[in-house]
Amino acid sequence: MIAAISWRNVWRTKLRSLVIIMAIAIGLTGGVLSVGVFNGLAEQKMRTAIDTQTAHIQIHKKGFTDDYDIHYFLENPDKIVAAIEKDKRIKSFSTRTISELMIRTANGSAGVQLLGINPEAEKSISTIWESVVDGAYFEGIKRNPILISQKTAEKLKVKVKSKIILSMLDGDGNAVDAGFRVVGIFKTSSSMFDEATAFVRQGDLQRLTLMKGVNHEITIKVTDLEEVSPVIASLKSNLPDDLQIESWKEVQPELAYISDMTGQMNFLFLGIILFALAFGILNTMLMAIFERIKEIGVLMAVGMNKFKIFMMIVFETIFLALIGGFIGIVISAILMLWLGNQGINLSVVGEGLAAYGVGQILYPQLSGAFYFQLILMVFFTAIFSSIYPAFKALKLKPVEAIHG
Repeated sequence: MIAAISWRNVWRTKLRSLVIIMAIAIGLTGGVLSVGVFNGLAEQKMRTAIDTQTAHIQIHKKGFTDDYDIHYFLENPDKIVAAIEKDKRIKSFSTRTISELMIRTANGSAGVQLLGINPEAEKSISTIWESVVDGAYFEGIKRNPILISQKTAEKLKVKVKSKIILSMLDGDGNAVDAGFRVVGIFKTSSSMFDEATAFVRQGDLQRLTLMKGVNHEITIKVTDLEEVSPVIASLKSNLPDDLQIESWKEVQPELAYISDMTGQMNFLFLGIILFALAFGILNTMLMAIFERIKEIGVLMAVGMNKFKIFMMIVFETIFLALIGGFIGIVISAILMLWLGNQGINLSVVGEGLAAYGVGQILYPQLSGAFYFQLILMVFFTAIFSSIYPAFKALKLKPVEAIHG
């Protein structure tokens, strides 16, 4: 009965109710879209890093990542590979030989981290082969092919089939210069990665550094992200202690921070919006109570107890919030579905996004669980907003209220 009375009261002043309902709907729609964009940015940054740089797990000899000294290589790599191949949770892996060196041409020079890879094995770990925008992925040039980024190519003013010189130190500490030809030019979503990375065949790099068969890194992808920690624990228990086995979060701590903070920031942002909307709802309910002082006084005079009056105000507030919340969630869900498929073209700020590690097309996304949590937040916001107006109504004295 109280709920029915509250429902009728909501629509007694249709214009005011519709205004607050639309305010809630618009506020929630804007908030949800903003959270979806933030989630999309974070997810794309993490996916780009995993697919082009870190994979899910990396194995190095302890001390290698301190200064990338080529003498800190993986000893007995066959044993490591055997342990990896035994684990069914591991989807794929690839070995890498790494050297930090200078690339030189007549037009300038650039410092890069050179990754010596097995081109076919690398396809199962990295999407670099899909990022080639000119030339080919280690096809067409038989002797000393090198894959460089578009940024490096522009800096050195080279193109596909141009000759470049690599200057490095071999395993004996001697300076070595070697000529390579550009087989392909790649471009990823991360300009920082592009500027600092180039790829050659593993055998070519091992030959030039006089370190045949040497691997500095093994990158691993697992079947499910939830398996990363268990796989690392298993590998650590089966492999020597001188190995550094790290997850993608440990390799790039900033990704871990983004991953851990995304959920908290989402609800903090929406909480701020709902807190602001709560004051709008509170103000509306106070106006409704002041307009119905005589009516509330009569209800008290004829015997309606304070609890029922309190619940009548609470139900009115909940109805307003839930209607506005439902409309806002439906609109935002439709927009999220559309934008998630079509993407948002942000080419105007493409360079800034590339520095952040995100492509020019942004795909907002939210999980189904988020909407359920949002409904709960709206519900509790309604209850919070109703408490003060309801207590204000309870303070009215029947005789004074009836006589105005």
